[in-house]
Amino acid sequence: MKLLHPVSLAVAVALGGASYLAYHNAQPNMYEQKADYLAAKAEKKANSPKRYDKPKEAQEFYIAQRLPKGVETLPTEKYSKALAHIKTMQHYSLADSKIVFDYTPRMNSVDGINRELGQWKELGPGNIGGRTRALIIHPTEHDTMYAAGVAGGVWKTTDAGKSWQPMSDLATNLAVTTLTFAPNDPNTIYAGTGEGFFNADAMRGDGIFKSTDGGATWEQLEATAGNELFHYTNKIVFSKNDPAILYAATRGGVQRSKDNGASWETVFVAKGASVGCTDLTLVDDGDKDVLVTACGSFDTGGIHRSADGGDNWDSVLVAPKQGRSTIAVAPSDNNVMYALLANIDDHGMEAVYKSEDMGLTWTATVTRDSADEFSRLLLSNTVYGLFPQCGYGPEPQFYNQGWYDNIIAVDPVNPDVVWTGGIDTFRSDDGGKTFVPTSIWWFDMDHELYAHADQHTIVFHPAYDGVNNTTMFVGNDGGIQRTDNAMGERLDLEQVCGASDDPAGKINWQTLNNGYAVTQFYHGTVMPDGTAYFGGTQDNGTLLGEDGGFNEWREITGGDGGWTAVDPTNPDVMFSEYTGLSLQKSTDGGVTFADAFNGITGDGFPFITRFEMAPSNPQVLWIGGNQLWRTTDQAENWVAGSPVLDSSVYAIGIAPQDENIVAAGTREGYIYINYAAGEADAEQPWHSFKIGAEDERATISAIAFDPTDAQIAYATVSTFDQAHVWKTTDGGKSWMPIDKDIPNVPATSVAVDPNNAQRVIIGTDLGVFISTDGGENWFADGSGLANTNIAKVAFHNNEVFAFTHGRSAYKVALASFGDAELSTQEDTELNVAPALVSRFTGATFTMVEITEQPESGALMLDGEALDLGAVVEGDNVAKVVYMPNVDFNGEDHFKVAGKTAGSDVAEEVPVDLTVEAVNDAPVFQGIEDIYLTLGQKFTLDFKDKVTDIEGDPVTLSMETQVPGFTFEDGVFSGQASELFSGDVRLTASDGELETSISFVVDIVDLTDRTPVIEQQQRFEVFENTPVGTTIGQLAFSDPDAETSPVVAFHVYGDNSFTIDAEGNIIVARELDFEFQELAVLGVQAEDSLGHLSEHTTVNVKIKDLRGDDDDDDDGDAGSFSWLALLSLPLALLRRRRK
Repeated sequence: MKLLHPVSLAVAVALGGASYLAYHNAQPNMYEQKADYLAAKAEKKANSPKRYDKPKEAQEFYIAQRLPKGVETLPTEKYSKALAHIKTMQHYSLADSKIVFDYTPRMNSVDGINRELGQWKELGPGNIGGRTRALIIHPTEHDTMYAAGVAGGVWKTTDAGKSWQPMSDLATNLAVTTLTFAPNDPNTIYAGTGEGFFNADAMRGDGIFKSTDGGATWEQLEATAGNELFHYTNKIVFSKNDPAILYAATRGGVQRSKDNGASWETVFVAKGASVGCTDLTLVDDGDKDVLVTACGSFDTGGIHRSADGGDNWDSVLVAPKQGRSTIAVAPSDNNVMYALLANIDDHGMEAVYKSEDMGLTWTATVTRDSADEFSRLLLSNTVYGLFPQCGYGPEPQFYNQGWYDNIIAVDPVNPDVVWTGGIDTFRSDDGGKTFVPTSIWWFDMDHELYAHADQHTIVFHPAYDGVNNTTMFVGNDGGIQRTDNAMGERLDLEQVCGASDDPAGKINWQTLNNGYAVTQFYHGTVMPDGTAYFGGTQDNGTLLGEDGGFNEWREITGGDGGWTAVDPTNPDVMFSEYTGLSLQKSTDGGVTFADAFNGITGDGFPFITRFEMAPSNPQVLWIGGNQLWRTTDQAENWVAGSPVLDSSVYAIGIAPQDENIVAAGTREGYIYINYAAGEADAEQPWHSFKIGAEDERATISAIAFDPTDAQIAYATVSTFDQAHVWKTTDGGKSWMPIDKDIPNVPATSVAVDPNNAQRVIIGTDLGVFISTDGGENWFADGSGLANTNIAKVAFHNNEVFAFTHGRSAYKVALASFGDAELSTQEDTELNVAPALVSRFTGATFTMVEITEQPESGALMLDGEALDLGAVVEGDNVAKVVYMPNVDFNGEDHFKVAGKTAGSDVAEEVPVDLTVEAVNDAPVFQGIEDIYLTLGQKFTLDFKDKVTDIEGDPVTLSMETQVPGFTFEDGVFSGQASELFSGDVRLTASDGELETSISFVVDIVDLTDRTPVIEQQQRFEVFENTPVGTTIGQLAFSDPDAETSPVVAFHVYGDNSFTIDAEGNIIVARELDFEFQELAVLGVQAEDSLGHLSEHTTVNVKIKDLRGDDDDDDDGDAGSFSWLALLSLPLALLRRRRK
């Protein structure tokens, strides 16, 4: 690196460093020729310098494109559901141009230099990583390390970082923020998800995942799945005393598990800390776990301590301006701990605190008020904070990110040596009193003093001894870096300012991103010859790579990169951007860039602004804010091309055959289209169509036109819960959803094959999907690409390129056109259009003649068989299908002679067909809904209603439980015991395939089934009739005696008689005419279901044995004693003396 003049350095810093330095080296006389310009530029940037990256804005931008109105959290559970759906889809191989029936993803050649994911070749960048918050080193095999990016999943190296392998493609949309080994088994690893450091809850995770095979496979801890306490798991630590106990710092507080994560309990919640607890460390105090946690960030949370494994807690450090805090314990003396505090208001360094009693008490070693010029910048952009000292400007510029990058660590052998990481790394050699920078973020990436900006983790080598081994690793927004002389000299002011770059004796760094390909592209462009490509990325600028250079990508502009474009007729003309309205143009192949938005006004430009170059005329470009802007002189001048639209433009599509046909999509879901866009201005409205309901958001993420018919276009939608792919066939007058097979995940990009307009590729948050019939049907990718976020998908020559947001860039070669080979399944129609293309040019035939018929099937068009010699022309070519004969499987063959547009020579194309045998699923017949009444008995043998064509044994299962019924060996039997109404799902399986059907079961209670007793029934009985004697039977009716017979009669008001279930009236006690002449019984009947009849009165006359009603003159009192007579009511006695 050449030493720079202060003015030149200021410009280098402001422009992001690398791009300017490259230009400076290429143009040695630039300063002498441009001194006045540079001075003015430096003054402008010093007054308003640009940060290297903008993590908060990047997160908000990512989320805004995906969430419906009113929703604030990314629904990660929908990704899991979508992954399960993808497994059930048919897969299509772009490399083989055929359906893959037995699809198994595979990874080949993972040597860190060349890598393929299935049939997709990974392009890199392998040398430029991405945001890494977790790094762990195997305790005994020190060359084995695991790292996790916030996108891209978990990675492993077994050669100390010389090469990396991705461990899982299934969770690449989950931010992994913490990793830890189980205490006694390094093959058991726990991974916590959800990046909980932002002042929002959008980028949530989905709990904790566990691997028991060294990261090869992962299972989600069931107790954390869908558990809001674990949406953001920031740190996991294990007990020193019990290997089954682990603790987790989450947004819900501190959680504890005593059974290896099977179950959890909350043991601490910090009041008022909206982000919960962000750090957690454990101190070994003999037989006790001493826990110290840091909570809060944008509001005060403080540091809290438990001396008994989480049962009880004390607040030990709560400073008035304390924001996010990180904590570390000295490995050589566990009494010593340090804490790095950010300021709650500006997120710069508030203080460093030290404890010498295991975190019980704390003392500030340095504060923002007492700090020297270096120490005050622990959480700031170092060179900006030293502008006056470096001579770059009159005032320091504090770009603080203590809420985002904030880490502290203690040397393993010396408790007075303390490391911190903010934007840069610092080291203190005096117990945290003073700190000095140890890295520079804006130097060239291959410079010994360079470490990428934004530090998130610091890890020491397990064999670190401070003398023979002083190896230390950092994880940051650029991936993973290593120093082997952590105790080397720190930087001086000249080096921090860039006036000196001599690395001798200083701490030197090397990047370990050798295949650690977690770059998050926003967009990508393929250079005209297809062997080079470049794209804008999050945190890592705009990057340029070439074939064969997996680990040799280079940054051509700094900061956050964005959209890109290149002139296909002159690849030295390149366009890039960073954030907002920031379009830049290079005319020297990316060595230098200059602003290119002259004439553009207005606002509404998204964080990553969309612009597109017309495929048919590279002089024409369009860019969008809250209106569209057009240039016809390759960005020298811009004019308004539309009125102000409903919202910001998030997609632009230009017809490849006509630069005047332009469509644009907005954040809120409007698609605007103009077939004379070259003449449009700020006054002329465009035709518009609203995707989704008027009050719903449906962010349009991409638009692509059919290369053969500009009336046809496709659009993708990135908002959850909307249809994600739309198509117009009438020039935008109407749009139809066509994503019937694609799962509910954001769609981000769309491309139409220029050589076969029926082949359409969609990029989504979970990989790519392919249609071979213009969007009628969709396949999941069967060429092996990871289920990861696709930022841009593009056809170029005979290849497809995919730029991902978290797993770098890939390409796959399309099937070469020799003898065409197509596959289908038994009894399944196959569209043969992919085979009806020129083997020489790849162009789709516009006319085909059937020259040889298939032997075991038929070629058909619109349901009609095509005869030998039949000619098919125009759009009908794409509709030709092959239908195998019923139950046929095996090989078949046919030939066509085809012509492409403008060609008079017919080309014969043989097509080989493979018809796969299939095991037909069981078939149900005669399944009808079942209607029952309460108490009704019912039996149905479903084995009689299912058949298997191959005669395989069938197993039946029923999911829904019906009250009172059992389902055993296919027989549904029982008695209806409760009211019920619902769908019952019945599944038949032959061991390989299964079929399910639903039917309704209704159990009702009839309203007219209540027992009825005839009214005004009368009976007679003589006195002294023996108890138990039946004197008669009630007249009653039972409408449903078979289902619900009468089981009891209830008698009220008189206990002289009872009535049995048959209605027999039975004497219940001694009867005496002199005592009672008439018994009045209140009676109700009850059936077996508890139904009661209406209340009925039954009269029983008690007759005198003497045959008259006179008094008993002979003094015979029957069976009554005088005591009973005394108990008679007075009124009755008076009546007897009348």
